[in-house]
Amino acid sequence: MRKLCEVDEIVMGAGREFRCAQGFLAVFRRPDSVHAWLNVCPHQARSLNFAPDEFLFTGEGRLVCPHHGAEFDLASGDCLDGPCKGASLTPVPVMIKDGAVWLQED
Repeated sequence: MRKLCEVDEIVMGAGREFRCAQGFLAVFRRPDSVHAWLNVCPHQARSLNFAPDEFLFTGEGRLVCPHHGAEFDLASGDCLDGPCKGASLTPVPVMIKDGAVWLQED
């Protein structure tokens, strides 16, 4: 396992980007959990952030791809609207332990 950051370093309703063996991760904090996805939109394999640690969200809290407007559910990774509707983000296993977010690497 590799420590990414303290949970409190991810602002609620925002995200952080981290480098890992698979590429870049997009990590998001929810009230009761943390979710991590490869930072790649399934539409055209572009990043989900528009600047370092800067992500767009709808008023309902969905993640928005800044390049083509695809909207993703942060809990499931499913694309709910946009050009890749029905596709999903690639999950990356993370866990919270002792107040920190840990990447579960093989």
